[in-house]
Amino acid sequence: MTAVVLALFLIKEQFPFSNFPMYSNFDTEADVIFVTDQNDQVLPMTKVFRNGSSTAKKAYKKELGKLTAKRKADSSEANEAERAAAGRIVLGDWATKVKDGSLTAGTKSLRLYRRTFQLVDGKLSDRKPELLAEQSR
Repeated sequence: MTAVVLALFLIKEQFPFSNFPMYSNFDTEADVIFVTDQNDQVLPMTKVFRNGSSTAKKAYKKELGKLTAKRKADSSEANEAERAAAGRIVLGDWATKVKDGSLTAGTKSLRLYRRTFQLVDGKLSDRKPELLAEQSR
C-alpha cells in the first residue's frame, strides 16, 4: 500500500492516474469517421468490421499523429495529404476485417470519410464529409 501511495504521489495528475473526468471540457468541434460503399451508403460499422466508428476514429487519429509528428506538428494541423494518407492506412487495415457475408451484393469499393461538426454562436453546423480514402474490393 505504501508503494502505491508513493507511486501515485510521484505520478500526480497524469492519465490514467487522475480523478478528473476525461471529458471535463468540450471542444466546439467534433468529428466522426465512417465507411460507405461506392454509392455512399453508410455501412453499419460493428456489423461489417467488428468495431464501431469510435474505434475507427482512434485508429485514424493514431495514424494521423504519426504522420504529423514527422514535421513536429499537431494532428489538428494536418494537411489534406496527411489526412488522406492516414485514411488509406486505416481503410486498408479495416478492409481486411470485413465479416464474410456482411456486405451487400455488388459492393465494389469502400470509402472512408471524416465528417466535422462545429458549434458556432450556439448553433450546430457541419461540413461536407471529407473523403479520406477509397479502396476497391
